[in-house]
Order: sequence, then structure tokens, then C-alpha cells
Amino acid sequence: MNEHDRNALQLAKQSIIEGNLSEAGRLLNTLKKQFPLSPDVARLWCSWAMRTDRTVEVPVYAEKIYLQAGSEAQKAHWAHLLGTAYFFLLDLESSQDYFGRAIHHLIALARAGKAPAERESRRKQETGDNVFTSGYAEQLLWSTCAKLAKHNLQAFPFAGTLLGLEREGKLLDFDKDIDIAIKMESFETCCQLLEENGWSYIPMRIAYRNYRDYIHDESGITLDVCGLEQRNAQQIVGGFSLPGYPADYQRVSVFPVFELKQRSTPQGDIWYPSQPEKILTAFYGDWRTPNPLWDTVISALNLEKFTLLVRCYAYHRLAKRWLSGDLVKAWSYAHQIALKDPDDTLALRSGQWLERIMTRTGREMPVWPQNRPQRRIFTRMVADLFHPGHVNFLQAARSLGTHLTVCVVSDQRVLENKGKLPVMTQAERVAAVSACKYVDRVITESPVNATVEFMRQQGFDIYTFASANDKERADKYQQCALLPEEMVRELDYTPGISTTEIVQRILKHAGE
Repeated sequence: MNEHDRNALQLAKQSIIEGNLSEAGRLLNTLKKQFPLSPDVARLWCSWAMRTDRTVEVPVYAEKIYLQAGSEAQKAHWAHLLGTAYFFLLDLESSQDYFGRAIHHLIALARAGKAPAERESRRKQETGDNVFTSGYAEQLLWSTCAKLAKHNLQAFPFAGTLLGLEREGKLLDFDKDIDIAIKMESFETCCQLLEENGWSYIPMRIAYRNYRDYIHDESGITLDVCGLEQRNAQQIVGGFSLPGYPADYQRVSVFPVFELKQRSTPQGDIWYPSQPEKILTAFYGDWRTPNPLWDTVISALNLEKFTLLVRCYAYHRLAKRWLSGDLVKAWSYAHQIALKDPDDTLALRSGQWLERIMTRTGREMPVWPQNRPQRRIFTRMVADLFHPGHVNFLQAARSLGTHLTVCVVSDQRVLENKGKLPVMTQAERVAAVSACKYVDRVITESPVNATVEFMRQQGFDIYTFASANDKERADKYQQCALLPEEMVRELDYTPGISTTEIVQRILKHAGE
């Protein structure tokens, strides 16, 4: 291949990136005739073909390159590409076979003491800015749902979007898209209105009946629309539906029946689940404990069955992450498959070899949150001039359960209660408490007087506090007087140190 041909190949690659598929096809079809067994040409041609209507031609061509590949890494790449092509063609049996071959080649590579290097592009992407942190994505969510509500369409936040709103009070910073759901009888009308209001349909490689992707024309934010339908009096189902295909080609997720209510937002009235925890518990189980390794398509606890379709998704992502050098994510997929199917020896072997590689290379071993009953602890505190007494209290509070949430009360509340402002502002006190290793979450607002309804809505099991004197003890028992006795736990106060004592010490030294 001379310089002219290499330039043509680079131009074809750039044309694919820019979405100019006709120009890419013109260049690549010429190069394919000239260099039919060139891995570089074949890789790019297959990538182009799977973005057009020529996916059906990929397996025969890619098989030739796969058979001549020399290294285990090359074989793994081409087996993964073949599995992907068969996946798009909905030949899931062949897809599973080739994804399995890709994983076997990667295990052989690991046995030889090797692993693909981590791709630079992935590292850069993870350290870049995320539009979800700015708040714009949330505003777009509310404005979109409000527009749909004006047309009597009950679209509402769903999946990871609902999780962020309920657990963090905002969209998840690391999220990739906005998720909304709507009843199937309104699905087509909803999709039509989205296209009339600044959203463009993204054609999917597999045309599911009840799932579509959109991109916002102005911001580039993507939106997933999930169609739900009521199966019976107790169940609502969603997932990926392929009419005309067998049960193993479906992904069915099951939810308990839930109701929607209207909620006001700055962008207008929208629809929202009246009991969001019912949806989230079905999806995630303990949804209040973050799990950055979670994959909703595969991990969801409410999958009716771990079908061939879901297994192909899982194998595809396991091999893809391994090939890209992201060993932690690859391990997480092996682990998730084994959770769904403990007899999947390929997933078990993958996890073991990935652990060996990470141990040998000194990488930190990933930890999957344990599936154990959660006991969530809640407390309110000032935490002014954060000191060892605060640390002792928080350590004792955390030992009562598996998760500790601390409400750092406002400056105004301290003024009302103690007759003076704290030395540190609320923001400063929040920063100090957040840095304590015994604290899982910090919030800045909560009812002064805790109620059973508040505790249950937030998922808290125990309300705890410590008291410096009898007056403070009486005040704090008054604040939890509405809770049953088994929900309240008083902890010991650390003697010999307090915020007041530290202030006096400062004044004394300043005077000296």
C-alpha cells in the first residue's frame, strides 16, 4: 500500500467519523478490491458496512481475515467483530459463538502473561467535562417532559435518570443519556412529538418495538424512550421487544404496578412516579448504594429471564472492554454474567484471569457491592470546627449499620437554636463532614422533627444522636419524638472536647 492508498484509507476513516458514509463507501470499496486481505482495509470496510445496509456482507469477508490473523489479540478482535455483525443480523446463536471465541482468545492472551493496553482515547474521555454536571441536561429533561405533558402524554423520568433524581437530587454526573418512559399506547405519538420539538431519531442497529434513541439537535444530549405496558393487575413490563422472534430473543423487565402524579418544575408541569422507590427497587435492589460498575441492560434485578439476547449483550461488552484494556469494566461484566448464570464457565474463567492480570500488574482490585440487607443510619449535626469528638460520633453512628447519611444543619438553624452563628459556614462544615471516611452521604436539608414518613421515604432505618448535656438531650429527643423507640439510638458523647472549648482555647492563645 503506497502513500496515496494510505491517505485514501485515512480519508475514509474521517468520512465515517463525520457521517459521510457515501464518500467513505466509494473509497473503501475501491481499496477492498485492491487489497482484499488487508486487515486495515477490512477493519474499516466492516465498520462502514455495519453502518449501512451491507451488514449481511460482513461475516463472509471478516471470516477470511479472522482465519489468517496471527496473534491471539488479532483473533480476539476479529471474532468480536464477527459476533457484533451476527448480533446486528439477529443471528444470536452465531453471535454468541463468536463472542465466546473472542473471550477464549483473550484468555489465551492472559495465560501468556499479556493483556491489551488501555486505550488513550478512553482515558481522555473519562477525564473530560460532562454536560450532566452543568444542570443543562436536567433542564432539558423537564422542558421535554413538560411539552409532552401539554399533549396529555404521561412521559416520566426512568431508569438511571430516575435513580439520580431520587438518590442524588439531580442527574448522575457520569450519566450518558436521559431516560424517559411512557405507556406503549402513547409510544408512537410521543416519538413523533419529540421529532417536532428539537430531537432527531437515531436509527438503531436492532429495531426494537418499545425502545428508541434520540439526539437533541442543539446540545447533542441523547435521550432513550422506553415503552411500558401493563401485563396484568400486578405487573408492568418493559425491556426490548422483538415481535416475531422467540422468547430467547426478548429482554423482558418486570415492575410492580405503579401510579404517576403531576409535579411542578420551572419548565412546567410534568408527570412523575408517585412511588419512585417501587421502580428503583425493582431495577436495582439497594438503589441507594452507588455501584459505578452497574449495567442496567445486564444487571437489572427485574429481568424475567437471562435470555440469549441479554447474554450476547453481556459477552459483547465483556470482550469489548477487555480488548480496549479496561480490565475493571471487563471484570464487572464477567461478574454480572456469573451472578445471572452461576454455571457460565466462560464468565467464571474470564473473571479469574482478569483478576490474575490485575494482581500481576499491581492494579486495584474491583469490588462489587455485596448483595446484603442494608441498614441505613441518619443523623443531624452542626459539626462546627470539626474535631475528634465529631469523628468518634460518626464512627459510632456508621457502626450501627451499612450506610450513614448526615444532615449538616443550616447557619440559620444554628442561630435559632443556639443564639449565635457557627464559626464555619454551612458549606465549610459540609466539606469537612464529607471528607470523613465514616460518612457515605451528606445532605443540607431535612425536617427538624423527624417523622416515620420521612425516614421511610429516604430509606433510613435508625435515627441517632449524641448529647453534651441534659438540655441538649431533651431537645434531641423532642426532635425524634414522632419515631418509634426501635428507630432511635442515642450514642455516647466524647468528653473533654467541644467546639466551645476549642473557641476558648483559640481566644486564650490569641490573648497571650
